[in-house]
Amino acid sequence: MKLLGAGLLLLTATACAANSGAGAPAGSGPESVSSTMSVTSATAVPGTPTPGPPPSQTVGRPTQGIAPGDDVIAETQVDARALPEGYPRSLTRSLDGKTLILQAEEGGCRRVSARVGEQTAQHVVVLVAVASAPKGQMCPDYLKEITVPLALAEPLGSRTVVLRQG
Repeated sequence: MKLLGAGLLLLTATACAANSGAGAPAGSGPESVSSTMSVTSATAVPGTPTPGPPPSQTVGRPTQGIAPGDDVIAETQVDARALPEGYPRSLTRSLDGKTLILQAEEGGCRRVSARVGEQTAQHVVVLVAVASAPKGQMCPDYLKEITVPLALAEPLGSRTVVLRQG
């Protein structure tokens, strides 16, 4: 009877592995995780804890928003009053403070660029340009998030970032 049970268990594990693509390299997809889990739980000794799935490589890493290693700049430290409506205003900085990162959306015929202007002990000027297609030109319909790194001569510290059209 035990031999028949072991044979059924082996047949079930083999069928699960065959259906889930276990012949593929380890970690090649979610199928390998589920086949590993079903084999592990089927062969576990009663009363002993079964290990969970392996840790995800993306845990703690955002797919949108602020990238790891970047820091938000307080709204009180950004002066965007001179920018026209529709221009990007979202800024972060590297942890060492020597790089500002402008976050913007581009798409179709709209292109965003920026460069560092004047840098003083009180403020840093960032000149932002938004180019779009001439009136009547057809443009593809898509949007993508971009980041524009802006190197500073010295760390930002408590200086104000002044955003201007340019």
